[in-house]
Amino acid sequence: SPPHPSPLQVVQHGALHPLGGGEETAGYKGYGLGMLVELLSAVLPGCADVGPAVQPWTLSRERPSGYGHCFVVLDPKRFTPGFGGRLREYLAAMRCLPGAVRCPGDPEKACEEEARARGVVLHEGTATALKALAGRYGVETPPEFAALDASRSKPSLC
Repeated sequence: SPPHPSPLQVVQHGALHPLGGGEETAGYKGYGLGMLVELLSAVLPGCADVGPAVQPWTLSRERPSGYGHCFVVLDPKRFTPGFGGRLREYLAAMRCLPGAVRCPGDPEKACEEEARARGVVLHEGTATALKALAGRYGVETPPEFAALDASRSKPSLC
């Protein structure tokens, strides 16, 4: 694990603080960011349950969850020129930080590269459901599906 700086080192050299916590570490910003996400994805689209009224994420919910969504599209060309280059520089600098720093999309890119090299890995239940659907619609399946028992597929998936 990475070394843990002493309080003196943090004061002298700075440190990255997690979101949340007291005012002295600007912890309120984490709360504000959480509220912004809920405003955009629940209040704006008109969800019935927001804030503390949202049901717990459990299997025994009493009613449909009614979650909302918000998609924000930004065109970097409408801001300032050179976004692509600045983004590449920023991501390269972040990836060079000590520790196992990964940027959003890095794990997915690695998975995509592995899939290109070795093929797509399917969970057996997913492959079985695909075989059942293929049989239902008369679509040929790959030879790797031959040993799967399509009758074991969940009815709700077909």
